[in-house]
Amino acid sequence: MRITAVSYLNTLPFIYGIEQQAAVSSALSTEEAGRLLAGEGIALSLRVPALCAADAVDGKTDIALVPTAVIPRIPGFSISSVFQSFEPSDRSSSAFTPRIITDYCIGAEGAVDTVVLLSDTPLAGIRHVYLDSHSRTSVQLVRVLAREYWRIEPEWIDSADCSRKLQPGEAMVAIGDKVFALREEHRYAYCYDLAQEWSDFTGGLPFVFAAWVACTEAGSEFAPTLNRALAYGVEHVAESITGTVNRSRDFDVGTAYNYLTRAIKFRLDDRKRAAMRLFWEKVITPG
Repeated sequence: MRITAVSYLNTLPFIYGIEQQAAVSSALSTEEAGRLLAGEGIALSLRVPALCAADAVDGKTDIALVPTAVIPRIPGFSISSVFQSFEPSDRSSSAFTPRIITDYCIGAEGAVDTVVLLSDTPLAGIRHVYLDSHSRTSVQLVRVLAREYWRIEPEWIDSADCSRKLQPGEAMVAIGDKVFALREEHRYAYCYDLAQEWSDFTGGLPFVFAAWVACTEAGSEFAPTLNRALAYGVEHVAESITGTVNRSRDFDVGTAYNYLTRAIKFRLDDRKRAAMRLFWEKVITPG
């Protein structure tokens, strides 16, 4: 089973749940969970969102935590399915179609802290925006906000360098764990949290940055197991911070726990699904 997930702090509970569910099913200790992922046929890849998206679209994984902006680009996916309850595929039924398969996501209900537009210039004066090359959803979200909420028309510039010194009239989109360091290194005059801005723009809707999608028949059959694993991880946030074997680095426990329990909203409820549908409509048919 090939599973691709994002390599950020916000996925630690998910990864921990996958590791623990595998360990429990084979009666192995927590210390053996890392080896078990490969040994029991679960190949876990942790990648930046842009590469998670590429794996899903190119059919290189069975299940992926896919950036929301990319989900409609997965061959065969239907936007209308966002509200349909998922049931594992019946081999005797019609051909497989990619679907959102769990009750969990990377979401926010207000500020998310790690998806931001940074600048020393107020919005009205921003002329150039550098876009984080690791992102697929946030770079679309900032365009929607600029066009429909902020009413600005900056030049958009793809960039892999988030350490650049911003000049007057410049801003940059930054996502993920590096946002914590960027804000410590420089006290930006303006930090616009994109999830909060979306909430303000839409009258209080949450935002979903990524959701779990089955990209193959095998992935859809694994969905119930994955859903249970994710539930376990979300119920054990504190343990996931230090107990996850497959994590990109060590995190400050207090900072991580506060972030995971306050800023990140893991349940994919109907309001989040509605927000996803609205976002897709604005990306696909702007205006």
